Amino acid sequence: MIAVVWQFQVKAGQQQEFERFYGADGPWSALGRRSRSFLGSSFLRDQANDTQYVLVEYWSEMVVYERHRQSFVTDMRSLEQRREELCDSIVPMGIYTALDVPDRKGPTWSRRDGV
Repeated sequence: MIAVVWQFQVKAGQQQEFERFYGADGPWSALGRRSRSFLGSSFLRDQANDTQYVLVEYWSEMVVYERHRQSFVTDMRSLEQRREELCDSIVPMGIYTALDVPDRKGPTWSRRDGV
């Protein structure tokens, strides 16, 4: 399993829209769910700075993640353009091998509605 990690500095006043965009029911997660390899994400907001966020996406393997990005290149570009409108900075932190990941049962991490 791999974890793709990003850090975002969101424009002041855009926090709610950014949270909708990257949230479990938002368009970014919806695109990820189009691949069976997408296992979900963790979406974090800094408690001391409400415009700073971290996103960790979990994928079953690197090759499938890369294939997903190629297969949905037009959709990805559209979402990335919208993301740039919401952010002052976007920092890719890296792609990591996920080590001690808790077992999960039920709906994927990226879904709030439980369906």
